[in-house]
Amino acid sequence: MSPMARHHQSFASVLEEAQSKKVFLVQDSSPSREERIQVLAQTDPALSAILSVIHFEWTARRSIIALGTSPNIDIREKLKYCHGCEKYKDLWKEEVAPNVNQRLPDIVKDWQGLRRAFSLRHRLVHGTSSCGAEYARDRMIWAIAACQDIRAVCASYNTDIDARLPVRRRSKSKN
Repeated sequence: MSPMARHHQSFASVLEEAQSKKVFLVQDSSPSREERIQVLAQTDPALSAILSVIHFEWTARRSIIALGTSPNIDIREKLKYCHGCEKYKDLWKEEVAPNVNQRLPDIVKDWQGLRRAFSLRHRLVHGTSSCGAEYARDRMIWAIAACQDIRAVCASYNTDIDARLPVRRRSKSKN
């Protein structure tokens, strides 16, 4: 069996084990998810790097909905096509920056680190490369730090993305 095939087999078995243990529950707080990802980094750094980027995407999406300018339904529609750092940066600029006067790369203290975390996640998920433990752990740390940076901005606007999000509805047109 090739090293890449062993990696995929290992990844699949770890993912199955994680799912059976319910790594994340809906009611988990962001810090709780981050703690679980960090614990997982001790035994499977590559999987922790993947999960940390998934956690970033969850954090970014909820914060864009919470702090955005458009009705929630419109933002959710835009989020269907939002994948990767640059797309989140663009949607943040469009929806959130008018309200908070900050661009996403200014909020995320290590934007380049987050981009590297996304790049690793992409390569691991698509099976184009593998990585060492420290390499993966660094990227996991950068992605979790980015989540914390975003939550700090949300908190400064009295918004808890772990709670029910504020609802902005479309205005009803007058006939």
